[in-house]
Amino acid sequence: MAKGIKPPKPKKCPICSTEYTPRSSLQKVCHNYRCAIAFNKKRDEELAAREQRRQERLQRDDLRQRRERLKGQAEWEKEAQAAFNRYIRWRDFGKDCASHDGPLISNSNYLTGSAVDASHYRSRGAASHLRFNVFNVHAACTRCNRQLSGNAVEFRIRLIQRIGLERLERLEADNTPRKFDIKYLKRVKSIFTRRARHYEKLRKRQMEYAA
Repeated sequence: MAKGIKPPKPKKCPICSTEYTPRSSLQKVCHNYRCAIAFNKKRDEELAAREQRRQERLQRDDLRQRRERLKGQAEWEKEAQAAFNRYIRWRDFGKDCASHDGPLISNSNYLTGSAVDASHYRSRGAASHLRFNVFNVHAACTRCNRQLSGNAVEFRIRLIQRIGLERLERLEADNTPRKFDIKYLKRVKSIFTRRARHYEKLRKRQMEYAA
């Protein structure tokens, strides 16, 4: 061996676990040809499996894109509203109901929204242009939102405390029509999905610290 060149360090064969000294940096197994065959076979299988996973991922992406292209206005609106409502529930996690003096429950039902609603102060039916307005929508118990139709008088009292009278009056006077096209609905879904995840992680960390 030439002077100044360090001899290669011994290695353990990944196939038979025998310790060997490689003849070059490219040698991956011991000097037994059976180990070389087994190593190459394993490598080829891993490459094939990796390629298969890549192809499956491409197929899933293609299928998702084709499904999205087939979605109509109503489907995008439904998905955007679901993302927005989930954001509202996580944003208001831990607060009292927006429509009465009582805490919102904080168990696992909160994740699905089955026990807590994203309640619209000005309803979607009467003011659909405010359906994605974060000042117009707050977490409320299902009793207030569904059985009491939002419990509007009590909702207004508490909304003044939350967003201020000036902002509330602007909200009440806002009758500017808005058109939510598919491009806009896609953006709403994307934005509020990210925001909901942010608040979900934040609230869960807060629960862990409080435990």
